[in-house]
Amino acid sequence: MDSDHNWQMPVVLANPEAQAFVIVRSSVEAAAYLLQFWPKQHGIAFYKAIRLCADALDGDVEDNEARDAFLEAAHEAKIAITLH
Repeated sequence: MDSDHNWQMPVVLANPEAQAFVIVRSSVEAAAYLLQFWPKQHGIAFYKAIRLCADALDGDVEDNEARDAFLEAAHEAKIAITLH
């Protein structure tokens, strides 16, 4: 597992409030964004993403699982995403 928890492919989120895009490249960045800036801080996918990001940081799951959960949370919150 990558020690800095980088994802192979980053996720680009649209942030309409700031009229900008946010690039999330790792489980660390995903966890921080979920906890600090997520517009819908509730829901099954949101809580799963928080849990799997934490598990990835602990080394209990692969970072790709955390990325997948992050994408599900974005879908749940209706956040536009671009995959790279």
